[in-house]
Amino acid sequence: MIRKLNNKVAILSFSRIAKDSRVLRQCQLIKENGVDPLVVALASDDDTIPYALTRWPLLEPDMAHRLSTVARQLPAWLGLRAAETGFWLAGRHRWALSELRKAKPHFVLANDWPALIVASAWKAESGAAIHYDTHEFATLEFDERLWWRTVYKPFVTQLEKKHILNADSVSTVGTLLGRELQKLYQLPNMPGVVRNTPNAIDLADDYKTHWPLRILYHGQVINDRGIETLIDSMVHWNEPHTLIIRGSGSNAYIASLKQRVARNGQTSRVAFEAAVPPDEVIRKASTTADVGVHFTPLETKQRHFSMPNKLFEYIGAGLAVAVSPGADLKDIVESHGVGVVSTDASAEAAAIAINGLSQTSVSAFRKAARKAARTLSWESEKRVLNEIIRPLLTYPNS
Repeated sequence: MIRKLNNKVAILSFSRIAKDSRVLRQCQLIKENGVDPLVVALASDDDTIPYALTRWPLLEPDMAHRLSTVARQLPAWLGLRAAETGFWLAGRHRWALSELRKAKPHFVLANDWPALIVASAWKAESGAAIHYDTHEFATLEFDERLWWRTVYKPFVTQLEKKHILNADSVSTVGTLLGRELQKLYQLPNMPGVVRNTPNAIDLADDYKTHWPLRILYHGQVINDRGIETLIDSMVHWNEPHTLIIRGSGSNAYIASLKQRVARNGQTSRVAFEAAVPPDEVIRKASTTADVGVHFTPLETKQRHFSMPNKLFEYIGAGLAVAVSPGADLKDIVESHGVGVVSTDASAEAAAIAINGLSQTSVSAFRKAARKAARTLSWESEKRVLNEIIRPLLTYPNS
């Protein structure tokens, strides 16, 4: 070891920490183990969390940022050394490593691949332990985009391939994704599966289902979430169900969705609502909807491994669900009997799935969701993560 380690644990993430429920739950779990974590993450000046935080300003995706990204990542075609040089040219990566050097943690929980690279560098200097939690299939994340395949994919592929084997343990969000990662990188063990489940909450034991149905999409209102497909499916619905689109997005994108609704003649049946605070998401869904939907596009392999928070939030709210046939999505919905799965990700298939619902079947799915919510909760999932990381939390000199 080059550096003397301290009895400290660092949680590293290049996400906006105040909005990242998965990382915040990791912090709480480590706190429950009797250790106060140091969080190294992105945050605005007014973001606050109940843990020690060292912050890097939120990224501004302007043209200058995009051009600098291309300049750093494109040379990865030349090989691993070029990829690593490009990675360390980013100021936030050097900053994060400097924060680890100052804190000297004996254990780093690295969220997603950029954090893995930084944590791996710290391990090479100090011998610290690493747990790598990957929230996506990083090498396939946006494989449908030519720009991504040309610039970003070679960059992340080379870096993750080299450094993932430096992690003492690995976890991810779904079973099939875990199997693919083990196969791709020839990992000695299957990554632990820690799903993005919410905290369990007590709800009134009420399965009353409205008819026509109140159908809900909540979460980020952004492209590539199947919202256009959902809107287009409405012209094929057999019943005058209503649709709520609840969440935050750019004014321009939301305006384009409203125009799409108007072109389809569905304005009176669609409501756009602002996002609600994270701790109110499930209760709000439980009282305002009957069915939660997520017809995610499936044009790339990565999409089939999607396990969005909203699926478990819908279930936690006691809603029936309707989803496109992503592999892990389908497995959860069918194994727990909480809803329907479309045959593909088209608007026509989404409409067929919704048209197959009845007031009776939705009530049955809602009852099954209440039952499933007892196990599909963070209280269950955290035990998996705790079993993996607890041996690494022990200070090596204690």
